[in-house]
Amino acid sequence: MKQKKIPRFIGLRIYLTSTFLYLFLVLPFIGFLLFQNLPEIIKESNLSSHIFNNQSDTVMSRVDSALAKVKIAGAEKNIIAYEKINAESADSIAAAIEVDISKQYKNKVDLKSNQNLMKFFRLYFNVLIICYLLGFLFNWPFKIYLRRKRKQKAIGERLERYCKKFILITPLINGLILLLPHVVSHIFALTTFLSNGSIDKEMDKDVFQNFFYVSVVAAFLTTLFVYFWIKNRVQLKYIEYFFTEEQLRKRIFYFRSGKIGRQLWFASILTTFFPLAIVGLYLVLSLTSIKDLGITELTPGQTSILLGAWNDTLSVMTDQNISNNATDFYYVTAIDTIVMFIGIGTGILVSIIYIFLIIKWTTRSIVNPVNELLANMKKIRKDGITSYTLVRTNDEVGELSEGFNIMIQKIRDYISNISQMNADLEGKVIERTKEIEAQKEEIEAQKEEITTQLEVVISQRDTIEAQQYQILDSIRYAKRIQTAILPPDDLFVSSFTDHFILDRPRDIVSGDFYWSIKYDKKIFVAVADCTGHGVPGAFLSILGISYLNEIVNMKNCHDASEILGRLRNALIFSLHQKGMEGEAQDGLEVALCILDMENQSLQYAGANRPLYLVRKVDGDKELSSQATDNAEVLKKGAYRMLKYKPDSMPIGIYYDAASPFTNINVPIHPGDSIYLFTDGYVDQIGGPRRKTYRVKYLRELLFKIQDKDMNEQKEILAQTISQWQGELIQTDDILVIGMKI
Repeated sequence: MKQKKIPRFIGLRIYLTSTFLYLFLVLPFIGFLLFQNLPEIIKESNLSSHIFNNQSDTVMSRVDSALAKVKIAGAEKNIIAYEKINAESADSIAAAIEVDISKQYKNKVDLKSNQNLMKFFRLYFNVLIICYLLGFLFNWPFKIYLRRKRKQKAIGERLERYCKKFILITPLINGLILLLPHVVSHIFALTTFLSNGSIDKEMDKDVFQNFFYVSVVAAFLTTLFVYFWIKNRVQLKYIEYFFTEEQLRKRIFYFRSGKIGRQLWFASILTTFFPLAIVGLYLVLSLTSIKDLGITELTPGQTSILLGAWNDTLSVMTDQNISNNATDFYYVTAIDTIVMFIGIGTGILVSIIYIFLIIKWTTRSIVNPVNELLANMKKIRKDGITSYTLVRTNDEVGELSEGFNIMIQKIRDYISNISQMNADLEGKVIERTKEIEAQKEEIEAQKEEITTQLEVVISQRDTIEAQQYQILDSIRYAKRIQTAILPPDDLFVSSFTDHFILDRPRDIVSGDFYWSIKYDKKIFVAVADCTGHGVPGAFLSILGISYLNEIVNMKNCHDASEILGRLRNALIFSLHQKGMEGEAQDGLEVALCILDMENQSLQYAGANRPLYLVRKVDGDKELSSQATDNAEVLKKGAYRMLKYKPDSMPIGIYYDAASPFTNINVPIHPGDSIYLFTDGYVDQIGGPRRKTYRVKYLRELLFKIQDKDMNEQKEILAQTISQWQGELIQTDDILVIGMKI
């Protein structure tokens, strides 16, 4: 930034200018008010009445006495005038003498009416002298500071701290100092004309009251004049010498100065209101009421002079004599007109000076910071990032300058960071180049090794794919074998009114299986769940089907509990289970029922798997006690569900493997529905909370679908579990069989 000449701190010049401005504003008003009321003051002096009380009864003696007094006063010109007026009446001569004597004694008018004004100004100047001294003491450190700056001398720490603390509020403090004499003197004026005994005459009170209003406006304007002048100099000339460039990169002001729009509105209001107030005030003070002259009725000639061309028009329109109502009007005398124009001219002259300075300072506070900001922007465009902009104001321009400085700082930081990054990158590039060259040879060696390993991996992949194909092909073939050994569907069709089999393996082959055989007019039906699933479960399922066929067909065992007991013994023997610790607990969970259609009975035995029987009850008829023995009865509408619990032990090694299974005999009727199922359906995880489906929901679902045929029940069961599972995997093999008697 270009070095500028350090300015001088001006204080006395501003104080004197503001004082002269105030006096220049109020003195014309004082002269106008005194001149306007001078005739009233002369009349109230009672000089004329004192002269005429000492005259004789005759006109000539009054004239002689008046001439003698005029000679005593040295007014020879009145004697000559008297000799020339022979034909005039005595009253006219007396009137002329009265006016002349009034002129001779007008300088002897009682000045009591001006005493209050003299007291006002005496008090104002006394306080003003004190305020000048206060202003000198307050501003002197700033003058010393700038003087030392100009002479490049050292500045003391206390002086620098004082100046930095108060420089920003010097406009406010100096304005308050110069406002103090106005406040004191106007408080005196206010108490004077508000008190009853302070001013004897009503006319003097009106004069003093009008002066008070004028003085208040003048005091307000001069105080603003001081504030704006000093504020303009502080922001545009002083601030950069009291604070560092780094401090002035942001706003450091104590108070918000407002928006530019508000400042312009304020300046516009002041510069518009002030001239209008001066013109309006002179116009109002120049008006004279006809009633104040003591005239109750105007002559036609006086009315014609007062109203002009409107006299005859108004008389015709109102159909009455205007002279009777004309005393309500106001008029301006010739003398008042001359004085009014002089006062208005003086006031407008002061207004022009005031308006010019206010506009100049307001414009400077906006234009100068903007020009400085534009200059810095041009320097940046030409020379790059060079300098910052000083934040001189606290308005939008100051905010713009502060934002510009923040942007410059960020750009500098970015450039610095980028430069540092470039330097670091150059060093890293050199280091990495060396490392890459060293690693290149190693990579080439590793490349050959990887190529060799890749060939091995490809060969292994092909082998795995071939083995996987063979394994899957074997499992699919095992699926065909497992499906083939399951009982044919014809047996269910010929034995039951209706039925369904929902079989959904988790893998290709299943660990769940169902078994059915018809022997000696009885139908044997079992549903089993092997330990595990997939291939291991499938092996157990084939083993279980084989043993069931052997026990029933070859050993002629037709008792449900005995069949399960023999199946358990055969499985333990085949799997060589000893019941030792750590031994695999492989086995089956089975629900077995033997239906005797001729005797309408069913024999059930279960190893951890229940049997559900659903029966429709007509009217109020309830189930027989024989049917409800060993059963838990659930009711819903016309349907009853009989839940027959199994024995809590599996088909396999168990601590109580010698205990027999329990037979449960159940009477059956046409229309009964029998359900056997493994735990895969109720243990499936899903739903909104990812929990198991639970037996409770299965029972409720079976109640709901009782009116459907078995094929529809199968579809509903399959669809329900699929929706419950959603996107999750199937957790176990699912098997559900439904049979209707």
